[in-house]
Amino acid sequence: MAQKPEVQFDKLFQKLYNVELWLLAYQQIAPKPGNMTTGVDGKTIDKAGLKLITEMIADLKASRYLPCPARRVYIPKANGRLRPLGIPSFRDKLLETVLKLILEAIYEPSFSNCSHGFRPERSCHTAFEQIKREMTGTRWWVEGDIKGFFDHVNHEMLLRILSKRITDKRFLHLIGQFLKAGYVEDWKHHQTYTGVPQGGNLSPLLANVYLNELDQAMHAKIAAFNKGKARKTSKEYRRASGRVERAKKQARQNGNWTEYKALRKQMLSIPSGELQDPEYRRLFYTRYADDFLVAVIGTKTEAIELKAWLEQYLREELQLELSAEKTLITHARKRVRFLGYDIIRWKGQRIVRTQTKRGPITRRSGAYQPRLLMPQDKISAFAKTYGDTRNWHGKHRNHLLNLSELEILLIYNAEVRGFLGYYSLADNLTKEAHKILWLTTGSFFRTIAGKRQSTVKQVARSIKRGPGRYVMTIHPEGKPIKEYELLSSTRQLKKGVINYHQPDLKPNVLKYKSRTELGKRLLAQRCEWCGTREGMMEVHHVRKLGNLTGKAAWERQMIQRRRKTMVLCEQCHDELHAGKLVASKRMHRENGRASYAERCTVGSEGRAVKPTVAIQ
Repeated sequence: MAQKPEVQFDKLFQKLYNVELWLLAYQQIAPKPGNMTTGVDGKTIDKAGLKLITEMIADLKASRYLPCPARRVYIPKANGRLRPLGIPSFRDKLLETVLKLILEAIYEPSFSNCSHGFRPERSCHTAFEQIKREMTGTRWWVEGDIKGFFDHVNHEMLLRILSKRITDKRFLHLIGQFLKAGYVEDWKHHQTYTGVPQGGNLSPLLANVYLNELDQAMHAKIAAFNKGKARKTSKEYRRASGRVERAKKQARQNGNWTEYKALRKQMLSIPSGELQDPEYRRLFYTRYADDFLVAVIGTKTEAIELKAWLEQYLREELQLELSAEKTLITHARKRVRFLGYDIIRWKGQRIVRTQTKRGPITRRSGAYQPRLLMPQDKISAFAKTYGDTRNWHGKHRNHLLNLSELEILLIYNAEVRGFLGYYSLADNLTKEAHKILWLTTGSFFRTIAGKRQSTVKQVARSIKRGPGRYVMTIHPEGKPIKEYELLSSTRQLKKGVINYHQPDLKPNVLKYKSRTELGKRLLAQRCEWCGTREGMMEVHHVRKLGNLTGKAAWERQMIQRRRKTMVLCEQCHDELHAGKLVASKRMHRENGRASYAERCTVGSEGRAVKPTVAIQ
């Protein structure tokens, strides 16, 4: 039903009373460390549980729930400016996730395939895959960027768009409350009259709902613009083809194929189609959030007209404005920047000889295909951290010297793999990655040499395990040896990997029925410390296990189980925060005897030690 845009949905507010939906939302956001950041109410995800969920459902039923304003912070942008972020309270974040699950089920099946931002199983890479697959033969690029999109979304327009498919007034009113909740900056409350806060769980989906109107308008524009099935054959190519056929007949008679080969080679250098054929036009479009790219197979005049139409449509229909600095018209032979990649038309071509039922056929391929390139300024900005890009000489990094050697290796691998992984689709990846890996490997050796107070040669010799292979090994007691390899060669890169799945013909409802291990533990209604089943359970959260020292018994239990969460009763949770949670209350089994794992303690090296008292 959701795949049909004309279908409307009512009684959605009642879906917010479903505890299973709240548990699914809680399980989705629980692993994220950002939930330990406080909102304006000073609370985090800690102490969340069924009690919090039932209280929020009761507030919604009584129509007394009121969203808190977001806490305004700023993060730096690539151009040196600051991007405002709104950090909502955890209660609002949880409810926003529930609303997101409902809206996703309604809108996701009807979204355009040209939209790739903030959507399940889609990313920047799927946008680039679409560009390489569809935009062959592009003559002009129209780069689009909406000026301050997230800050200028019109609330009334957004609610009007939502009301086309949602007729539940209470549900729409709740979304309107989140839009108008405002933000707090420097202890002052500011009202929001436009925009959706960047940082909220619901904002990306609402942005896609808003810009889906642009997607549908572009599809209509594409249908009206496209013309013809194929380009006309050019006169020059027809003449060259005729000369080749005549030379072929003469060669069969006299056996001299020299002239035929020369003419055929000349013919393959001539474009077969008429590049400026007025009866052949194509338009392609892809969008990621508020950035979009339009490929025009046509004239520059038509590209200018398209840009003017986009400006008019966004201004009149969506009350948005295109950025004059970033909305450009560029010829395909020049580089255009989109989502951090440089895109340019390939100047060369491939000549492929294939076998058919009628015999071998020689065809050209690859001509006018878009190429994806790693920008030099992005490479230089990344490489500056590791050394001098003038001579590609790596430097040591003093701030890592207090870490272990294995931690340093894992940090280098994560940083390099993250950068090169994003550019895994680039056609010049191998060439540019070779320089980057040379620099980062030298920086790693110098950092380890500074930690060991040794030389680079001695460090490289100690961890070398073959040509261009550098490995650190650890020997856990009673466990097999583990090897950790430094990312130092282009052979280790995963090139051209795209995680792309076509939308299912039927809605995927399995993701709404699954329950993770945390949800099962919470529904078990049992304190994981004292074992009581009385009262409502809460969940204790920590940002990461590395912050735990292991001095307290409850810390040792979380370290043993490798969990950042612990389900506790209210009394045990209050005692934990007061530093009064004692090991004597620790949970026993129903027969009164503690399990082996529960009676183990943690040694100084973080591993379990056998209990000194035998368990009968």
